[in-house]
This record gives sequence, structure tokens and C-alpha cells, in this order.
Amino acid sequence: MAGVVLGALLMASVSCGGADGAGGKPLTKVTYRGPFVTSGGDAPLYYADKLGYFEEEGLDVEIRDSKGSGQTITDVGNGGSDFGMAAATNLIMAIGQGQQLTSAATYLGRSSFGFFVPKDSGITSIKGLRGRSVAVSALVEQNMYAALTAAGLSKSDVEVVVADANALVTTYVSGKVDAMYTVRYFVPQTQRRPAEVLMQSDVGFNPPDYVLVVTRETLRDRPQLVRAFARATLRGFQAAKKDPDAAIKAITAEHPELNPRQSLGTLKSVLDFMCSPAQSGRPYGENAPDDWTGAVEGLKRTAGLRGPEDGRKYFDNSLFAKGDGLGTGTC
Repeated sequence: MAGVVLGALLMASVSCGGADGAGGKPLTKVTYRGPFVTSGGDAPLYYADKLGYFEEEGLDVEIRDSKGSGQTITDVGNGGSDFGMAAATNLIMAIGQGQQLTSAATYLGRSSFGFFVPKDSGITSIKGLRGRSVAVSALVEQNMYAALTAAGLSKSDVEVVVADANALVTTYVSGKVDAMYTVRYFVPQTQRRPAEVLMQSDVGFNPPDYVLVVTRETLRDRPQLVRAFARATLRGFQAAKKDPDAAIKAITAEHPELNPRQSLGTLKSVLDFMCSPAQSGRPYGENAPDDWTGAVEGLKRTAGLRGPEDGRKYFDNSLFAKGDGLGTGTC
């Protein structure tokens, strides 16, 4: 779901749960901001609510969308929202600039970013983009350079077309560019120009994809609250994986403007990226040190990251310290 900005300029919010839980016990109100405008990729959060996971944890969750990971990170950092989901690369850059944030858990561990190329283009590898035009949004331009470097290309080897994130897919579908760099979740939206996606993870650049963003202060002072939210939402992802159709019904009940078929395609694509190879056998949600280290190294080389070189400085696995995770399964 990345620092990619989608569609709408209007912000939507929905309140999940009520003021009181089962038995009349008061619920703790918390706010969550997603990584971009509401889509099928957000269904696990709505499904978690429908299944009662938030209420079980004593939470009343208000779900808000955003214009991209940058907005989400800023909002959480400024105290506008308690929790957020954002692209790990954007979070790394923000921490490198001094923001007191961390990743408390990883929702999607395998990178979903790649280069969309037309199926009839004859381009079969990222190296094949040499001399071609590539559309990208400004928020993830530096990430793209890291991916190109991993494939043996430099910035000057491609013609970069920086597009407004709201117009990114349209720019590609219209044929104005040869390729587009973004998350694979957009495949259902490129049907007018069917695409193959050349994944950056295939050339060795596999930063964690989307993570749970929280301030270091919140994790330090309210660890049980963070644990409760993380557990409920991670369970929501696992439940959505088992029954994606039910998850889509949960989100479309709150957002009838969504196209159910397209939303289901988006959700299924999202769920393909829950775990990276480095997370295999580990509790689902635990941050993978090797993936974070690789991401930091790549961003140091190509994006001017000023933060620590140690990838462990950008996440906190204290929720998983006991080694048994949060009861949310394994990768």
C-alpha cells in the first residue's frame, strides 16, 4: 500500500466500535490513519472491527484515510493520530530526519514495489528499462533510484517523469510513458493497458513494505495500548487472508462507493506481500532486521539518508520480546 498517493482530496473517517464494549465496559478511543485513500487494501482493518477484535482489546478505533505515507507519518508524529500504516522506506527517511517514530510491527513484509511495463513491450527485466521513460510520484522517487541501482542502472539510464500521485496510473494507462514505478496493488487499475510488474525484490532490494507507525513516546509510555492495537490489526490481516470475500463485505458496508470486484483484486494482491523470506518461521508482524538493514543501506546509497546505519534503529520489536509473537500466527 507506499508512499504512493491515490485519488481523493477529501478525507474520509469512520468510527469503529462504540463508547462501551461487551458488558458495558468503557472502550479506549484511538485514532488510526491508513497509508492512502480508502481501498480494498484497508479491508483487514474493517474486518477486524466486524469480527470484534478491537472490542476484545478494549478499543474504539477511528479509521482515517490519507493522501499517502508522508501525510500519515507526519500526522502520527504530530499527535494527530495514535497509529498509522506507512511505507517503511518513508518511515526510515523520516526517522533519519530526526522524527521520534518507530515501526512497532510489520503488516506487509515483502516489498510490493516494482515497475509496470506493458505486456506487449518486450521488456522482461528492470535492466531492460534503459533508455525508457518511467513515471513515478515524488514521494517514492528516491526509492525507485535504489531499485534501479540494485538492478545495475543509474538515474541517468532512464527518463524520469515525476507525476502527481493522483494522476500516476492515468499517466501510465494513457501511454505517455513506457513504464510506471509503484506498488503492484494497482494492477486492477491498469486493465486498459495490461501490465507485467518487474518486482524490485527480484533484484535484491526488498525493504519492508507497510508497517505500524507509532511514536517512541507512545510505545514507551503505553505499551499495552500499542500491543492491543497491533494484535487486533494483525489478526485482521490473518482473517482477511482466510476469507477475503468476507473482508471486502466488511469494508464495502462502510464504504459503498468502492467497487467490490476491484477492491477484492486489490486486497488479494496486498495479502500476497504479508511476509518476506527473512520472516519465514517468525511470528507474523515481527520486524525482520535483515530487511531493515538492506533498506537502510539502499537509501544511504541513493537517497541521502542521514540517519543511523544500523537498521535496528528504525524499528522496535519489544512487542515480540517473548518470542511467541502476539498470537497472530507465523510467517
